[in-house]
Amino acid sequence: MATAAAATLVCRVQFLDDTDPFNSTNFPEPTRPPLYTFREDIPLVTQLAGVHRLLKAPQKLDDCALQLSHNGTYLDLESTLAEQKDELEGFQEDSGRGKKHSIILRTQLSVRVHACIEKLYNSTGRELRRALFSLKQIFQDDKDLVHEFVVAEGLTCLIKVGAEADQNYQNYILRALGQIMLYVDGMNGVINHNETIQWLYTLIGSKFRLVVKTALKLLLVFVEYTESN
Repeated sequence: MATAAAATLVCRVQFLDDTDPFNSTNFPEPTRPPLYTFREDIPLVTQLAGVHRLLKAPQKLDDCALQLSHNGTYLDLESTLAEQKDELEGFQEDSGRGKKHSIILRTQLSVRVHACIEKLYNSTGRELRRALFSLKQIFQDDKDLVHEFVVAEGLTCLIKVGAEADQNYQNYILRALGQIMLYVDGMNGVINHNETIQWLYTLIGSKFRLVVKTALKLLLVFVEYTESN
């Protein structure tokens, strides 16, 4: 008796080298992506090693996640592709100029957030300055990081670093906070984190005009948001 062939998804695969969140690229590699055949009926976690091997990706296998290039959604590795049909909607359509979408192998959100927080706690001087300066862009590039950052007590880390920092560092932290507060998850995180609000209030007494101005702006955003909800 003949058995029915398992459903498959043949698509382009690429990797993003984001092993160092402060020094990662936004350009998936290779530029000419290979094709990989995914089984739709078995969990993605069992197929990850094959993708990793094909791409020779720099990540540790245990740290890997799979992201859809067309909508930025992270696939659930414990589930099958068949169970995630909604996320895949529009994936096989051309993205214009005949360009096909890819499944991108990259570092899990929690691993990247942990690396961010560790760097902020353990850096000093120029290295800390560079890290704080990059933070806003990191959140801008991947909105899903904001939720993970809040969950991992990243706000506590920012406030601790900010309390001991000079006005330049504080400005970078305020910029990053402003980016966090653009997202619902981020704003809710701030609402539930009294230390952040208290820190913003203390900065109003700063002798540096830009710090005062930015702190006031963020407090205003916070007050307007909480009043409207």
